[in-house]
Amino acid sequence: MYKVALIGRPNVGKSSIFNRLVGKKQAITTDVPGTTRDWNEHTISLGDGSFCIADTAGVEKELKDELKKKVKSQFEQNIAGVELIFFVVDASTGITAEDQKIAEYLRKLKKETILVINKADTIKSVAQSSEFYKLGFGDPIEVSAIQNKGTSKILEKISDCLPPVEAEKSQDPSTPIKDEGQSGIRVSIVGRPNAGKSSFLNKLIDEEKFIVSEVPGTTRDVNSTVINYKDEDITFLDTAGLRRRGKIGKVQGKSRDGIVEKFSADRTKTALEESDISILIIDAADGITSQDMHIAGYIKDARNGVIIVVNKSDLFKEKSVGHTWDTAEAFTRLARYKFEFLPYAPLIFVSSISGKNVSKVLDLILEIKEKRATRVPTSDLNDFFNKVILKKPPVSTDKHQVNIKYATQADINPPTFVFFANYPDKVHFSYQRYLENRIREKWDFTGTPIRLNFRAKSKS
Repeated sequence: MYKVALIGRPNVGKSSIFNRLVGKKQAITTDVPGTTRDWNEHTISLGDGSFCIADTAGVEKELKDELKKKVKSQFEQNIAGVELIFFVVDASTGITAEDQKIAEYLRKLKKETILVINKADTIKSVAQSSEFYKLGFGDPIEVSAIQNKGTSKILEKISDCLPPVEAEKSQDPSTPIKDEGQSGIRVSIVGRPNAGKSSFLNKLIDEEKFIVSEVPGTTRDVNSTVINYKDEDITFLDTAGLRRRGKIGKVQGKSRDGIVEKFSADRTKTALEESDISILIIDAADGITSQDMHIAGYIKDARNGVIIVVNKSDLFKEKSVGHTWDTAEAFTRLARYKFEFLPYAPLIFVSSISGKNVSKVLDLILEIKEKRATRVPTSDLNDFFNKVILKKPPVSTDKHQVNIKYATQADINPPTFVFFANYPDKVHFSYQRYLENRIREKWDFTGTPIRLNFRAKSKS
């Protein structure tokens, strides 16, 4: 697929432009320089033609710590696969030394590069735009991401640069952007900070695409990537680690980092809501914490399919975990107890270092997708439940006798069953659980929740 990247120094507005182009607030935008760290991709289309656009970390002249060096290394690796670059500068500041350094770097890459002057929203800033010709990239595109002015010109340039096969499909660049990320299977990867989410995803896609660091909170945005596995497009969403609710946004001595963390947490929760399946990463070294269980609760509330992945499982063999559940068997018993509210969730032990069992997660994703799309014929459903209800009728809690008349499957993703009864609000939760257990015994719904609704039977 044709790849496009937004590049520039920190705080010139790359993420704001990116959000305008993809049509939603996917990338975090703040006035904190260096907010974006990872390579944040999104696949979109102009008409029928599609391309992949990336929001990137700000290119910095001086690197003062190991994390920034990793950001730079990841950037240089990913930029090799890009075909079109939009070099973003800030109209309000004019040309800076950092801009000149980036211009030199981009010329050495010898890739198609178009200059974008952001924040060109005042007469003064527009007048200052002429000085950017000195950077040597020809006629610039003047935009204002905040006011959503000029971004259609970026789309026009992309349309002009698409390869012939893609370009023939493309329509007028003013056509609303279609979010290709909604097709296929959307899988969010969630967990506590430093549980190994990014390293797991890198191993899963067999590419060192996302930054891996021992610094908790390295991932800030929801970073997406798409792979094709057995003819299925799977969009993976690598999310920021979620700390306990009371700690989110409270970073001692770093109030700005706290603001960024709040945005990160909101993006993670949105990613959960937009996913079909969620992979919960558990750190084998730490056991199962209360926060792991809270995050599992978020998955349950979102009614997503779920896979529980125990990362760093090679530590069991080395006997170097920091708790008493030091074998896979003992840890499995612990997990089944802690996550009793997700009894349908497959549990798999992996190692992001050795790659053990990582590829098996892809087959689990396809299996869960199939189970979430299962439809049970109404006749089969009622034949089964006539026997189940006859064997154990619903218990009445007062003078009213509850009678369930019939059932039907109303929806999929997740599978939803509707039971029609004379007193639907009096069906006890324990009996609802009984019915769900019988459904799962009869039909395989591995990895997915099922919903039971109770309604009054129509009198007509």
